[in-house]
Amino acid sequence: MGKQRLVAFTDAVIAIVITILVLDLELPAAPTLEALWEIREGFFAYAVSFFWIGAMWINLHNQWHRARRVTTRVVWHTVLMLFFISLIPYVTRFAGSNLSSMFALGVYWFVSLLATVNFMAQGYALGYYNRDDPDFLASARVLNHWMWVDLVVNIAGLPLALLLNYPPVVMVVICVAAVIPSVVIRHLNREYEG
Repeated sequence: MGKQRLVAFTDAVIAIVITILVLDLELPAAPTLEALWEIREGFFAYAVSFFWIGAMWINLHNQWHRARRVTTRVVWHTVLMLFFISLIPYVTRFAGSNLSSMFALGVYWFVSLLATVNFMAQGYALGYYNRDDPDFLASARVLNHWMWVDLVVNIAGLPLALLLNYPPVVMVVICVAAVIPSVVIRHLNREYEG
């Protein structure tokens, strides 16, 4: 399979997931600010999930930018990652409807964690099969390093929420963790470009 075909498939799935995510938003009971305020938790969950998926997409772009080869292993890690990403609309609705439930936010946390782990596995597989390209390896090392930061911060989200006894912390930590590699890579790309 060519790289472009896998990238196009990944982009399509992510676009569909984001579309489903917005379609799952509950409409206000009336066209008033008060009615809109009543569904704020659903909007909060939507916003976190949207930016988490957006950060994942940016990180994927950074990961795929210089890759030349893909293998069956890379494809399977991509499929597994997309499977977990496709669950995000479901767990977002579940978490958004139950923001005070540690169990609901724990399910959200677990799904995002599995997506992140498969993203990282995909990155390491890409690095292995593109190891003869020094430019790719240099950028892959930086992204992989910051993905470990993402993973550690992500893992800390659930214990932090338990410690603070405030379940929404899970979603905020997950979103912040996903944005960290994107911001760092963007900064590094500016340095390399000049």
